[in-house]
Parts: sequence; structure tokens; C-alpha cells
Amino acid sequence: MKQLAIIGPGKVGRSLARLFHESRVFGIGALIASRAETVREAATFIGAGIEGGSIGDADIILVAVPDPVLESTITELARDALKPGAIIAHCSGALGTDLFEGLSDKSVRTVCAHPVKAFSDPERSARTFAGTMITLQGEASARAEMAEAFRAIGGQTLDLPDGTDRTLYHAAIVFMANHLPTLVQAGLETFEQAGMSREDGLAITGPILRDTLEAVLEKGPAAALTGPVARGDAMTVARHLEKLSHADTDLAALYAALARATADLSAEKGDAAVESLLAIRELTKPG
Repeated sequence: MKQLAIIGPGKVGRSLARLFHESRVFGIGALIASRAETVREAATFIGAGIEGGSIGDADIILVAVPDPVLESTITELARDALKPGAIIAHCSGALGTDLFEGLSDKSVRTVCAHPVKAFSDPERSARTFAGTMITLQGEASARAEMAEAFRAIGGQTLDLPDGTDRTLYHAAIVFMANHLPTLVQAGLETFEQAGMSREDGLAITGPILRDTLEAVLEKGPAAALTGPVARGDAMTVARHLEKLSHADTDLAALYAALARATADLSAEKGDAAVESLLAIRELTKPG
């Protein structure tokens, strides 16, 4: 069985390592972190792993450190003796294959392997990993081997074109996934301003949130649009903004920005009158 080393066994690294270990895809070797406590906690969670082990024995080295230290970590890795033919993979979404340039004189293969999943809780992340998309970019043989490994733990994979702008690729994911909890939070704060509890707010909106997301995935954003902007109801939008501006100016500004974007999407759908959508855009202009 090939050996996997993890540099940065935090939430992402330990979640993946546990899945690879439990599925017997890889044996878990060295766990490398700046704090010994992190390594011990990771080894306990994974159920395997060697504190202070050598990455020179690893067939696959998964670099799962935060983006700000990823480049320096790979630069440091280039100074180590690495196993010929080993795969070096990093998990960043925003950073790309250019970080591997310092490894060009090593006989290793390199790949970006980005699991498009929220890893806020390793226990939950490991339990709900099935179906997660992992995007791959890099050397063909490394992509193929890592694709097989990720599929063995329930993931699905997609090769990114070489020319993909990873910063914009990552920004797109942030728009769609990371900002969704923020929008829900804004809604809960607005429920509070209305004199209701957050618990009741979630109870009210839980079903429509799920239904809307399913409709977006099934039919696309424009076709799934509902609500006052999609209907061209400028009067309701104006009333919302008036109340929000008195309750919380930040919520009002967020609502206005989203309403303007929704007006543009509504124009694509074509249900509302153009004049109504122009009125909404005028209502929600910054300043």
C-alpha cells in the first residue's frame, strides 16, 4: 500500500487522511505540523499517522496548509530528499501549479487537488464527503492517480483546463458557497429586527432555502428566480429598503446590492417589465 504524508494535518488534511486510511487507499505515514499537539490530535482523529516521520518515505505528499504559507511550505519541501516518482499535491483552490516550479529539478509529479467542500468540522466533513467534487490540475499521471484515490473514498473528480484562472475559479466558489451562510445570517438579523427569534426564522425559511437551491441546480439561476424583484415589484423593494435603512444601514446596503444584481438576472428571465426593473435599479443605486 502506498504511503501518504500530510503537511498541515488541520481540518482538511485530517479529514482526507481519515477517509484514505479507513478505505485502505493509502497507509498514513508522516504528519507534519508546526505544533506537536496538532499532530497528536490529527493522529487520534485519523486513527493512524507518525509524529516526526520522514516525508522522504512518502509516495504521496498532501500539502494542506493555509494559502498564506503554502508557497513557503513548498519551497521548504524542495530542499528535502523526496522519493522518486512521488506525487506532491496541494489542496488550495485559489493557488495553482506555478507553486511547484521549485520542484522542477526533482523527479516528482505535481498536482493541485482541490476538494470543493466546507471543512469546518472534520468529523462531519469525513461523514458527509461522499459526492464531493475534487478539481484536479497538473501532470496527467498525477491527476489520474489522485482521481482514482479520491473516487475510492466517494468523491467525484474533474480536470481543470491548464489555462484556468484559479483566482477567479476560487472567487466563483466563494460567491456561491461561502457567501450563502452570510446571506442566511443577514436574513436572521432581519427577522430579529422584525421582532422574531432566529429559531423561528430558520424554521420558516428552511424549506424554501432547500427548494430554491434544488431549483437553481435543476433549472439554473434565472429560471429559479422568484420574489418581488423577479416580479418587477418596485413598490415592495422600496418599502423593504425604507424599513431596513432605519433598522440597520449595513443590511440595507447589502439588500440594495443584491436587488440590483437580481434585477439584472430578472431581465434575463424576462417575466418582469423592463420599466419595472429599471425602476428597481434606480432605487438601489449606490449613494
